[in-house]
Parts: sequence; structure tokens; C-alpha cells
Amino acid sequence: MATRLLDAMADVSGDGPAAAYFEYGEPARWSELGVSAGSGGAAERRWLPATAWGLGGLAPAAAGLPGVTGVAPLAAERAITIGVAPGQAFRFDGGVREDVIRSRLEGLGATPRRVGGHDGLSFAAGADVNPLRPPVPVSGVTNQFNQVVVTGTTVAVAPDTGPLAAVLGGGRSLAGSGDHAAVGACLGDVAAATVTASQGSGAVTLYGVGLRRPASPGERPVNVICVLPRPASVAAVGRTFGARLTTAATSRGGRAFGEFAGEIAHDEVRHGDRTVLRATLTLTGTPSALFAAQLLQRGELPFLADPSAPGDPLAVTPTPGSPAR
Repeated sequence: MATRLLDAMADVSGDGPAAAYFEYGEPARWSELGVSAGSGGAAERRWLPATAWGLGGLAPAAAGLPGVTGVAPLAAERAITIGVAPGQAFRFDGGVREDVIRSRLEGLGATPRRVGGHDGLSFAAGADVNPLRPPVPVSGVTNQFNQVVVTGTTVAVAPDTGPLAAVLGGGRSLAGSGDHAAVGACLGDVAAATVTASQGSGAVTLYGVGLRRPASPGERPVNVICVLPRPASVAAVGRTFGARLTTAATSRGGRAFGEFAGEIAHDEVRHGDRTVLRATLTLTGTPSALFAAQLLQRGELPFLADPSAPGDPLAVTPTPGSPAR
């Protein structure tokens, strides 16, 4: 089944930086739901981290960019970040004012440059940056705007031309990678997601985390975690994942996962010849709707899913016979 996530994965190259890291968000969606920094109580504020998901390393600069560059990431219908620094690239679809962006970037000193078959703008030959005088004077921006392509619907920026061409697509897409397509299909209809390659040579190939798209801010957030094991490790990863991520199991911080998620359900998703292991978490006691993404960012997911991962020295062993929450 096609989803907006899979459509986004189909629009970037699968042979470049996106294979290692892919981040997706729908900033404008949250504005439509009335989620903003000054709105609502705790139940509404827990969605705030999702408003900037997809912006990657440009999230801290999001508020300052429109006035200086004309680029408005938080107005984008779709935000994509691929790769890891320094090889990242950023793409925003929708909410683009091409003439304004070109005028402001040229006023800052950008010059024409052909990038990946597109007419672009450039502040430097490569990823170089002068820390004392960055080309785009916005806090949080260093060299991310060195290379820019802007059209009537899309603006893409990157430190160098290779990542920029990759985020604009071409050749085999990320959705054309069987592994990434399987994880994308497992995540389903999400408004924020990250798919990242496993570090090292363990039993897991890819991890994916996502936030199901809510109809209103009053809903309980639902997170999805998808783990793609290596073919020979499906059973072992399934046992580990099913045992270590339950409402009774203990998180790295020593608290039961049931304090954050009142329900945790495990299942398997078959996609072609691949088996993806999925956990669906209905959140209750967490201040952020992106709890699964926090597990990924803290490096906790490998311990929860990969039986070959090193043990977690910060983990607290649950008391035998403790009731599930």
C-alpha cells in the first residue's frame, strides 16, 4: 500500500546518503492541527517535537530562515533529511516562494551553478565554510546552504553537490531498495519517521521509527518501531525484541516501559521475502510524542532488539514476578 512516507522515499536516491539515514516529516500538518509553541496544555505540547521532524540539523534554524532566506521549513508539506553530517542534504516540498528565495540568496552572494541536472545556486565550490562569516547569517546554519536548488515546489540545500543531487532523486530510489521499502511499508501511515542503517555487523540491518498521523492533538500518540533483521537472525531478534520491549521491561533510565506506553503490541510484517519485526506503542506518560525516536537517538534500540549488541550497563533488571503495566 502506498503511503506518503513511501512516496518520499521514492523521490530520493537510494544509492547515496539516504541509505544510511532518512528522516521524514510533515511540518505543515501540525500547523493545520493547531500545534504550535504557544498552544494548549501538556497534552498538546507533547506533539511539538514532531513539528520540526524532517528538518534534521536545520531544526534549530527553522524560525530564523524565512526572514533571511525566504526558505520556510515549518511551512513545508514535506520535509526530508538524508545522510549524516557532513554528508547531509535537506529537502522541503510545498510552501516554496521561488522568486523570493532566489532573490534573497543572490542578495547574500549566491551565484548560479548547475547541480544534478538542475539550475542551482552556490555559495562555495564545496562544503567549505568560514565560521567567522557564514554565507547565511542565521543561528544554526554553517555550510548547509552552500549548494541550493529551488523550483516552484521544492527547495533543496546541502553543503556539497553530491548529497544535494541525491536528495533530489535520480537512479534507483530509496523505495527501490528492498530493505528500505520493507521498513517503510512496516511503518505505514506516519507523519514523522526515521529509517537508519544499523551500525556494525550485528543481527539487524535497519531500524525504523515513526509517529502515526493523528486526527487531532487530543489523541494518544502512537509510535511504531520496525526492525529488519538479517535473514538468518529473524527468530533470535524476534525473541530479544519481544522480551526486552514490554510494559514490564525496564528502560535504560531504570523505569518500566509501561510508565511511558500503556500498550505495547508486537507483530511481524512480511514484505516480499523480508520479515520486519514491529512494535506498536500507545503512549500515555511521556511528555514527547516521539518516544520511539528518542530511543533511537539515545542508541537504546540496538540493546532492545539485537541479541548480539553489547549489554546495557545502565539497565536495571526487573524484579522477578513484577506485574505488567
